[in-house]
Amino acid sequence: MLIIVLLVLVVSVPSLLCWTIGRNDMHARWERQLEWAQSFDFYGVEEAQIVLMQPNFTSDSGYRNTGASALNSAEFALNNLVILDFDRANQLYKIETMLLSLASSWSTYTIGLNQSQRGTLAGLLGSIGNDILYAYGNFIKYTSSGGSGPPFWYNGPSPPDKVLIQQAVDLAVNLPGLPPLQA
Repeated sequence: MLIIVLLVLVVSVPSLLCWTIGRNDMHARWERQLEWAQSFDFYGVEEAQIVLMQPNFTSDSGYRNTGASALNSAEFALNNLVILDFDRANQLYKIETMLLSLASSWSTYTIGLNQSQRGTLAGLLGSIGNDILYAYGNFIKYTSSGGSGPPFWYNGPSPPDKVLIQQAVDLAVNLPGLPPLQA
């Protein structure tokens, strides 16, 4: 009997330890992904969105150009997200390509848009940012977690939400309602 108990312990303790370490690593990766998604949304596309909607957008070139800087911040955050989620690198690179094109032609492209089109672009940037944020924070809707990672025993769907990422890609690639970006 003692041999059976020892055998069970010898097998179960390392297995439990391995599972615990794997689970901690997975949850830590989800938390880092959410942090980069928040940076992408809040400090990148949302900031560019705010710049677009300012009444002095067309007259203040210094302020207008902060939108390109915001898009560069979004691109940086997205690049870090790719490192953590290499499975969706191709999709995220499509969004990054749009951000780089838009940032490099920000002054000429956005000044050529009328107020309605700037509103459309701002809305699209906001939607792309929210889709990425919610895609990587989808565990929040299944837990009481406030965005600091899921509880240890969380067993719901794992981030990212593939549908939301595809929605963001479709918006970034097509930019519906706007003239095409020059690559």
